[in-house]
Amino acid sequence: MPKEIKNETPRRRVILAARRLFNDKGFHSTPVSELATEARVSVGQIYRLFPGKDDIIVAIAEEDVQARVGEMEVIFEAVERKEYSVFDAVRAIAKASIITNGGGLVFEILAEAYRNPRVFERIKVLCVPYRDGIRRLITLARPDGSARELDAHVEIMIACFFGLGHRALIASTMDIEQASHEAACILLRALNAPHDLATKSSKKRDAR
Repeated sequence: MPKEIKNETPRRRVILAARRLFNDKGFHSTPVSELATEARVSVGQIYRLFPGKDDIIVAIAEEDVQARVGEMEVIFEAVERKEYSVFDAVRAIAKASIITNGGGLVFEILAEAYRNPRVFERIKVLCVPYRDGIRRLITLARPDGSARELDAHVEIMIACFFGLGHRALIASTMDIEQASHEAACILLRALNAPHDLATKSSKKRDAR
């Protein structure tokens, strides 16, 4: 049994095992019996913890979204303390988008959301706090933007961050620091942010 599963609760063991199996084999190619063996629980216990197999993939998505939103909150707090500039914030979120990429598992979650309306609706709700965080980020860069402009920028920025998360598929030797810096420059220019926001990092951060 993998070390990271051994001392976890049954529910957590199922999620950790599902992450590995769904990523390696695919959601539909992983039978519940194999998942139970990997997680060291019974099939019946899985269904007591999760009403259906699709609830497991939603639980994985929930963990991932909560982690991303938590990362963003830390970044926003740094901006409020003036330890981060808006440029730093965009760069940090771009970097997190690259580093926290879930590989094939992300595509399994998205594919199931397209196939299964129930999963789609639940993941759509889960993503609301993430969208709100992106809107907050854009508002920092363009406090004068209209609601319509902000909505459009949210869609574009989410698409960019999502795409950054999968650059490793075609650029395995990518320099993450450089990629996130360049992404921040391009995104802030695209937002038509004030010049000082689009080009300067926090002095406190640079002094470290």
